[in-house]
Amino acid sequence: MSSSIRKVPVDQLQVGNYIRLPISWREHPFMFNSFKLKSQQQILLLKKLNLTHVMVDLKRSDTQILSSPALPDLAESKADLDKINQQMQAQKQQGIKELKQFRKEYKKHEREYADSLAQLRAINNKLTLKPMDALGQCSKLVKEMASSLSGGSQVTLHLMNDDIRPDDPNYHTLNVTVLAMMLAKQVGMSEEEIILVGQGAMLHDCGKLLQPKSLTMKKQPSRTEMIELQRHTVLGQELLRNQRHLPRDITAMIGQHHEFLDGSGYPKGLKEKEIEPLAQLIAVVNTYDDLCHPRDKTKTRPPGTVLGLLYKSFKTKLNNHYVQQFIKMMGVYPPGSVVQLSSGQFGLVTSVNSHKLLYPSVLVYDPAVPRQEAAAIAIDSQGLTIERSILASALTPEAFQYLSPKERMSYFYDTRQA
Repeated sequence: MSSSIRKVPVDQLQVGNYIRLPISWREHPFMFNSFKLKSQQQILLLKKLNLTHVMVDLKRSDTQILSSPALPDLAESKADLDKINQQMQAQKQQGIKELKQFRKEYKKHEREYADSLAQLRAINNKLTLKPMDALGQCSKLVKEMASSLSGGSQVTLHLMNDDIRPDDPNYHTLNVTVLAMMLAKQVGMSEEEIILVGQGAMLHDCGKLLQPKSLTMKKQPSRTEMIELQRHTVLGQELLRNQRHLPRDITAMIGQHHEFLDGSGYPKGLKEKEIEPLAQLIAVVNTYDDLCHPRDKTKTRPPGTVLGLLYKSFKTKLNNHYVQQFIKMMGVYPPGSVVQLSSGQFGLVTSVNSHKLLYPSVLVYDPAVPRQEAAAIAIDSQGLTIERSILASALTPEAFQYLSPKERMSYFYDTRQA
């Protein structure tokens, strides 16, 4: 046991102590088994549970334990405590009910995500052989997604718990499609424009279908191989050259999504006025996903750090308006962020609501709550805030296994009226 953790009599506790209860999660009215004491009432409730001792983590505590038992607190009558206990039990049951509903809705989003991913794979499998059919399927899928996205003013971005195949580029493509369409909505584009952005995003890397997988999936390509990889923008345009009905904006997004405003991009080194506006939008999202999931895994950064990097280091390269709106859309702590809460607990951000960006839903690490029963909670409902973002590698082995932070983050959304 750590030297900072002590077994302490309940009557030596005070507000500010960070405690862990020695009983099952179902045997008390508190939402967590580990938490920071916020009121004298909570201490009195611990006594009412007939607990003689709890574990106190001094490192996470704001105050020291009392050196001697506190005087009996007679301010709260038994009737008052019973009422508080009942209120807390009711709140906890409501919280459990909401968690069950969240899990039910999340399963629905996972099915929708899996269906979109399967359709995307079918599109890419067909694109080189039957491009007309593939483009028809692409248009249909994007229109369905756009219709869903336009169906509500409140958008929630979810982290998907998919069994990622590391060699499957479709995850990147679907991420870019989802985030680009959300960004198009964020900046006020019409549904028709959102559909156009979605089609361009879904096809942006189609040139890689003409390159060998041994090249596109190589972890550390040589300089010569990198030059060849960069040709995917040109190859994509060549692949769809004969599709006369394809809007120019879509072919521009395919050919220009790696161009930067300062002329440092590829394949043509175009500058700001030469790059189509929708291609500039795709470039923001594509750069974000590439930075979150670099070929060299040692350079992986948390999502929040990547957003900061976009803002600070890409000012001359990316459309600043789109970057600012993208950051606003993703929130300070995007889904996939590993965070430390004001309670001292660690968690994984699983979804961000467009109307409550500072209060995302977080899967909280509490070893007393079985992992299979755990679900994300809206932290504001528990009076919690996020203190900081941390690297997944900073978690203890137990917390890492519990939270299971993803090497590759996959996103999907749902919408509703505010």
